[in-house]
Amino acid sequence: MKHFLLTNRCTKVRVQTSDNHTLKVFSAFYQHPALIHPDGWKLLDHGEKILVDENTLYMLEKHECEFGYQPKEGTILTCKITPKDINKEGFNLDAHWDDILQYCLEVKGDFAQFVDTQKPSLKKSSSVDDLSLEELKIKSDSEPEWLDLATTDHMPENTPALTVPTPPSKQDVD
Repeated sequence: MKHFLLTNRCTKVRVQTSDNHTLKVFSAFYQHPALIHPDGWKLLDHGEKILVDENTLYMLEKHECEFGYQPKEGTILTCKITPKDINKEGFNLDAHWDDILQYCLEVKGDFAQFVDTQKPSLKKSSSVDDLSLEELKIKSDSEPEWLDLATTDHMPENTPALTVPTPPSKQDVD
């Protein structure tokens, strides 16, 4: 097998930068950029700037890449990878794909260690891939303070009452 097709798991994601640019996202491993640390994403210049996680980028750097796009929206759906060294004498294609597979399994295993396995829905599932984004919860020491609505004053009882403006009457004009 000379080529392999990677499927983009971030097809529903775009990232807006601070300078108001919108970037397409490509990842063979993660469904959403929030699943890994922001420093784990790098820009890939492939005719256009694409945000790619460092694990996927590791694979892309070893291959010639051909992205496949959704016709109307331009969403990146796939990336066909071909080893850069495929025409070198003595290149072992089977060993190359075995190495890439081993790398993918290690990344998947590392990610599974960060998923909160205390959730009941995770105990029933045998694979991280079978889970929805909502079922994945990253382990942390404590919940961020901003999640507590009471500390941010975003409580329903603090919402001001809706007022309807009344039109001016003739008496107001005089």
